[in-house]
Amino acid sequence: MVATSSPVAGGPSGPRVELRPEGWRLVDRRGLLKAAGMAAVATPAASLLAACGGGGSGGSGERSVRIGLVSPRTGSLRYYSEVDAHIVETMRTIFRDGIRVGRNTLPVEIFVRDGQSDRNRAAAAATDLIFTDHVDVVLVGGTSDNANPVSDVCEANGVPCISTEAPWESWFYGRGGNVQAPFSWTYHFYWGMADLRGVYQTMWGQLDIPRRVALLLPNDQDGNTFGNGVFGLPQLAQAGFQIVQDVPSYAVGERDFSAQIQKIVDNEATIIAGVPNPDDFAAFWRQLNDRSYAPRAITMSKALSFVRDVNDLGTSADGFSTEVSWSPKHQFRSYLTNRTAEELANEYFDQTGRSWEQALGFTHALFEVLAQALVNVDSIDNARGIADAISRVKAGTIVGTVAFGGDQNVPKNVGSVPLVGGQWRRQDNSFALRIVANNGSNIAPDGPFEDWQTLQSS
Repeated sequence: MVATSSPVAGGPSGPRVELRPEGWRLVDRRGLLKAAGMAAVATPAASLLAACGGGGSGGSGERSVRIGLVSPRTGSLRYYSEVDAHIVETMRTIFRDGIRVGRNTLPVEIFVRDGQSDRNRAAAAATDLIFTDHVDVVLVGGTSDNANPVSDVCEANGVPCISTEAPWESWFYGRGGNVQAPFSWTYHFYWGMADLRGVYQTMWGQLDIPRRVALLLPNDQDGNTFGNGVFGLPQLAQAGFQIVQDVPSYAVGERDFSAQIQKIVDNEATIIAGVPNPDDFAAFWRQLNDRSYAPRAITMSKALSFVRDVNDLGTSADGFSTEVSWSPKHQFRSYLTNRTAEELANEYFDQTGRSWEQALGFTHALFEVLAQALVNVDSIDNARGIADAISRVKAGTIVGTVAFGGDQNVPKNVGSVPLVGGQWRRQDNSFALRIVANNGSNIAPDGPFEDWQTLQSS
């Protein structure tokens, strides 16, 4: 039987790990390894019971499969955790009779730690999962702010990890990845910048407007990825878009965007794109409104992923756009339940009263990839065997087929997934995300991409 333990939010945490920028390397693995060792020594045994809710694996004496998840329960990325909480309870139900590991079926325990939307705290949460909860594998999503430090802690300590919800270049190159010497313990599936550029071209290309693009980029790993001249959004210049030069990047948490806005206004940018977090974008948008400047398209990754973040922006969000990595219209079924994407979205609404979110499919898929990899593991005590099985898996999931290194255009630790484009449209007292660019997929668009300025004036 599956344990019903529920780790306590804000439970014991390891020492604060300082992550200092060092070019693309934003994590010192040796420092994390040292901190992890300190946490293993310093954390009292009683904290393990607190983290497990005092529960065990049902007293059967069987070795449990211990799965860890780092979820940003608090902070600017908090809406990811609501989706995560639902999926964790769903998985506890699915695995109530155990999970197959090779020829055996073993009980399951799932431990959740709060990354607090902060890289340092996410690293500490991963340290706790490894040294306090003694997990066999770590799962993580919630953007690169959550996934990257967790992946680095796992890599440093030889713990298998599967991550998602960050552009793969942010995850791989942002961690100092080398295609000639791939990571040994950490694996990631999501879309890449070529996919994103294709979606943006398809959406923006539907408008008969000047193609002047200004980029709103934070000074972090995602901002570095989006602004990279080799594979980032500046490559849109090859498709006929004029990228406004010298728009300065900003520090996360910035509340004065006057320098960025002045560049946008002076260059008469018609399209504004970027990857701010929701709080930063809201501050930027208020200040742009104060200048009474009206672009023709506003397309943001991360900031416009969740409907409640969009709702918080008010009626001006009608016509904002973003990439869509998963939706109820995606034609995939779950390996674990055989439910369609639409059925998963409906189940989420029925049980929570909230509309579907893109993150729903990806948190679900993390467990699907792991379950299919464990089938090929001889022993749950064989960490190297678990990592090797993950590297070889070809997993059918609710977000599509995941195979690491299966595409010659991605590193061996990466699996790519399809991407389409969406536009938020006002519906009753909220917003609905409509598919407006299918980029060759079998998803029927809900309609054309529309000019934000026209929508606001109608």
